[in-house]
Amino acid sequence: MNCCKLLLVFIFISNITSAQSDFIILKRRSRVLETWFSGQYIQLQLNNRQWVSAQIKKIQDDSLYLRPFATRVLANRWGMPYVDTTYYGYMPVSVKNIRAFPKMEESFAYVKNGLLLQLGGGGYLVLNIINTLSNNEPVFGNDNLPKVSIGAAVFAAGTLLSLTRKSTYLIGKKYHIEYISSKPSS
Repeated sequence: MNCCKLLLVFIFISNITSAQSDFIILKRRSRVLETWFSGQYIQLQLNNRQWVSAQIKKIQDDSLYLRPFATRVLANRWGMPYVDTTYYGYMPVSVKNIRAFPKMEESFAYVKNGLLLQLGGGGYLVLNIINTLSNNEPVFGNDNLPKVSIGAAVFAAGTLLSLTRKSTYLIGKKYHIEYISSKPSS
């Protein structure tokens, strides 16, 4: 009797667990940046430049079978906000139709994207202009011109950094997607 119960539990567990599934990898040259399996959430941009947030239902034959969703904040009957998620129908996407992925959160991103330089340079410019005007001195006078130009240069460097930094992994020369099949090759 106990053997039958143990056999039923074993059959139940073996039906629940599944074998290794196919997956995709985002690589920069030979370095792995991110890996996606079935059941995970993914955000990607298609070749028609449409962004899709979806749950991966299945990865098979160089295609992702996605279930797109949208989240929004609504008010309940007491006026308190809550997050509502709406799932849409299934959407097959070939790996060849993926254009880009958003970059992952980085540490010190505000330094790398130039925001800190823009805030510092802009704040210094505003403070310098307020101080020179309160002292009844010319803003672009001989004494103040080097200070104003340094603040403007720092702000311009931050703006240049923010314009040149990309927020996506664009599939092409530098980044590529690899489809890994769990089926044995014959």
